[in-house]
Amino acid sequence: MDALRARYPDRIPIHLSNGIAYLWEVSDVEQARTQHHLCGLLSGTLPLIPQQNVFLGLPLRLIPEEVVYLLRQNAAILIDEAQAFVTPTFEEREAFLQRQEQDIHQQKERTLAQQQEQRERIEAKLRSDGGNGALERRRARQAAKGQVDAPAVPEMPASEALERLPYVHYTPGPSTTLPGYRPCTQAMAESGTEAHVNAYTSLQEAYQAGVWTYPETLEQRARCAVFEDLHERGYFMSTGLRFGGDFVVYPGDPLRYHSHYTAAVLATPEQPMAAYHIVASGRLGTAVKKSHLLCQANTRIVNEEEARERRIAGLDDTNERWGDVEYWSLAWAGFGT
Repeated sequence: MDALRARYPDRIPIHLSNGIAYLWEVSDVEQARTQHHLCGLLSGTLPLIPQQNVFLGLPLRLIPEEVVYLLRQNAAILIDEAQAFVTPTFEEREAFLQRQEQDIHQQKERTLAQQQEQRERIEAKLRSDGGNGALERRRARQAAKGQVDAPAVPEMPASEALERLPYVHYTPGPSTTLPGYRPCTQAMAESGTEAHVNAYTSLQEAYQAGVWTYPETLEQRARCAVFEDLHERGYFMSTGLRFGGDFVVYPGDPLRYHSHYTAAVLATPEQPMAAYHIVASGRLGTAVKKSHLLCQANTRIVNEEEARERRIAGLDDTNERWGDVEYWSLAWAGFGT
């Protein structure tokens, strides 16, 4: 991972697992939000409360349109996690195990120090409350119950005392600290840094490798067109599933602003829309206190075969716009009803 970051210092590593894109590092999340106005969705739970869904943290899950935007801006690298692991060398394995042993040893040293501090605090309180008599009575009660006498613990050899203490085994979340994790792009393989290509710098490379095919259909291309057009206008976006649209649109950072719009994407200018869908969209937007946008994208692609040909040729990796987008805003007036 260090070699990848050294080769591409300004690009954000996107970790692709089971077709879902994640950001695992806080610095990458900060860069995506501050420099590219991409929010994503926090999806990590607390280790001790894995079933809750209120206090979420890393990793940050990106929606497909955000991944496409970053790759088109030459701002990201897509890493296929399933292929990024190779058999670690003996030195890598030993270094990993040594780090684990050091972590366990440090945990036990902290635990022993805390126990000693707590013991001294209790004994000091007993002396202040009842003199040495209270302390002796406490030790006598412990001995009668078969407990280890408090003064006997410090007399135990330090190595034996540490060996008896419990510890917590931490499983690392990101892959970057695991031995044998070697993401490699085509350029790195050609320069001889690594041999197995598993990281991709463009939509064309990812499509040819079969790890990322989005956008493939006309509807997906229309979603990308709407996303990038609104993004160029300064809006922040997230998935609109909770509000009945394709996107929910914010006038600024969602940490500071409420969303103003929900956006529904029409794949082509010829796509029909029933009248009751228009009425339902207007009423739904009003119900969630937002204006509902109908976003009609004209990507000038007539069929999905032409879309695949453009992807294979690398034409989707340019800064050329996906197409023109027109907007209609719907709101339920009511008229006394």
